[in-house]
Amino acid sequence: MPGVPKPWTATPPRVEQPELLELGEGTAAEIRQNLHDMHRANRWLGGHAALRRFLLPRLRRAASNMPLRLLDVASGAGHTPLMLAEWARRQRIALRIVALDASHRLLGVAREQLDPYAEISRLAADARELPFPPGSFDFVISTHFMHHLNPAELTSTLQAAAKICRGPIIFNDLVRSPASAFLFRCGAPWFSRNRLTLHDGLASIRQAYTPSEVREILDAADLPRARIYTHGLYYRMTVVIEAHDSRSRL
Repeated sequence: MPGVPKPWTATPPRVEQPELLELGEGTAAEIRQNLHDMHRANRWLGGHAALRRFLLPRLRRAASNMPLRLLDVASGAGHTPLMLAEWARRQRIALRIVALDASHRLLGVAREQLDPYAEISRLAADARELPFPPGSFDFVISTHFMHHLNPAELTSTLQAAAKICRGPIIFNDLVRSPASAFLFRCGAPWFSRNRLTLHDGLASIRQAYTPSEVREILDAADLPRARIYTHGLYYRMTVVIEAHDSRSRL
């Protein structure tokens, strides 16, 4: 019938599903491989590209306010802080980064590659209860994390980030769709044999948000300076929340 979505094109409802990594499963070798797989996915499937597109120009414009302070929420193995620290060194921008994650296991993995970088500090803390006073950071970012939070948690996390951040907040994540799930099922076995990657990748897609769902959350959080950008080829979206005070925009 006209106007009735076909079952293979209709967006399925969001399903909250625990991921194996969150449940503490996996050997040390499996965890390292899983984190490496996520890094490759972000590198080649749009995660890092989206972050660079919206963050790096703003960092350049804000360079006169050095040193800059940036918080990476749910930093995992620290690949994003490492990428940003190396970029800032090449640009001669003084950037201080806090890599925050609730998992001591993941921060332990991050320590190996982040220890040589004095400008990066690691902190074990819950992203839903950011332990910083107002205005602590010039930027707050996150990659591949929003889907881990239910709507109420995501609302409170974004509001908390807005309180501690003087400048832009940039979160990017997956978009839930039948196509993204289908492509993952087809391509994942060629991409990785890691059981954590195969299970958690599909779980991430199933509990990811759509742009319209995130728009409702942003409106409920009273964040009027928020915009959503979609990256259709990669089934990703980026949320950019500018500073409330236009005079402090970076």
